[in-house]
Amino acid sequence: MIIDVTYGEDWDAASRTVLGPMSRQRAAARDTAGEPYAVVLRGEGRPQPVAVLHIAWAHGYFGVWAYDDQGRRTREFDLRRLEPERLFLRHVARWRYDTQDMPEFAGQAGRVRVDLYPDGRGRKVSEPRGSGGGSRHTMANMPQEERWVPAPEFGAWEWTVALVTGGQFPDALREAPETNPTPLATALSTANWQPPTPMRPRHLDEMFTPGTRFPPPYDGDAGPYIVQRIIEAGPLRLPTGQVIACDPSWITPGKPFTVAVPPGDYRTQIATAAYAGEYEGTPTHIEDHTAARVLISEKPTAAWELALRPGEDPRTLRNDEFYGFGVDSGTGCFVDAATAPQLIGRGNTLTGEADPDGILVREDPESGGNLIAYPSGMGDGTYPVWIGRDADGEVTCFVADMLILGDLILGGEELLRD
Repeated sequence: MIIDVTYGEDWDAASRTVLGPMSRQRAAARDTAGEPYAVVLRGEGRPQPVAVLHIAWAHGYFGVWAYDDQGRRTREFDLRRLEPERLFLRHVARWRYDTQDMPEFAGQAGRVRVDLYPDGRGRKVSEPRGSGGGSRHTMANMPQEERWVPAPEFGAWEWTVALVTGGQFPDALREAPETNPTPLATALSTANWQPPTPMRPRHLDEMFTPGTRFPPPYDGDAGPYIVQRIIEAGPLRLPTGQVIACDPSWITPGKPFTVAVPPGDYRTQIATAAYAGEYEGTPTHIEDHTAARVLISEKPTAAWELALRPGEDPRTLRNDEFYGFGVDSGTGCFVDAATAPQLIGRGNTLTGEADPDGILVREDPESGGNLIAYPSGMGDGTYPVWIGRDADGEVTCFVADMLILGDLILGGEELLRD
């Protein structure tokens, strides 16, 4: 088996061409610089690729798509360079097309998705009949040694061919000039791949600015979300400065974030936003708890980062993913690591104890700390916590985003207020 190798910006399945083809030397320079590029691997005389590689070492990303004879993507391999000499197999997906004319990613196509993590965890989701049938969720029992592969040198794509062909290594690789070149400007505007982008912080200061308008919660007659109130929930007492965010009714609180702050009492606020709607002809006013924050300093925040627990590696996150805290009782909280064992996991935390805004403060005389709980937006789910830092790199706040308000502020760059 002879494999023709072409380098470029991307692969266009519709026209069966490489977008923005580039020389091996130029691709090698991008590889060294960590800049994104694509590698198209085609069998001799085959118009469709055997595989397309998307590489961006600055992001630690090495992606592989396998193609069938109809030009449909059949398998995805998402590998991450977590170590200098090794790639970690973060994600594998497979689609099964039962007929030759079934469209790519058709809803009825059978599919399997496997997500793996460096600590040995993994999950597998099987949907034999696609989205129209049931699904099975199991643990992904893949040995640790199979989750890692050596990081390839530039041009050594033989192992990738073996990966997508079930172990068949090519007899030779040869550089193939692109016979239908695409102008670079067209390629850049047409290329549809980019390295995975995890969830980014979304207007966290504006969530605590009354009057700021966000898009409505759904299409129709609902008005925009408008930040209504900033509820002062009282000081959060942190005897060790090790912060935990969790569901207060869980059996165990989990580990504190890797970023700690000096022990002390810190102002804690809960933000709400409301929108006007209509139900069966009656106007309604719906107010939701949208975010909670612990203010560590009064300095303005210059940068945001995702709060992480030990063992969580942001380099493993895929598009729009984040590490967060889970909620099963419709309630979230902030608490110190020394206080959590005494106050977490005591049944339904809010029953008969919360104030009219749904806020609950519990004290622990033994540690000197307390717990501040609040309604978690729309209810159960998983929510990120962001850490703000000032221009000197010092922590300014912790913000739990309930993922209700949108990515955009209505009115473009300027905040529209009542």
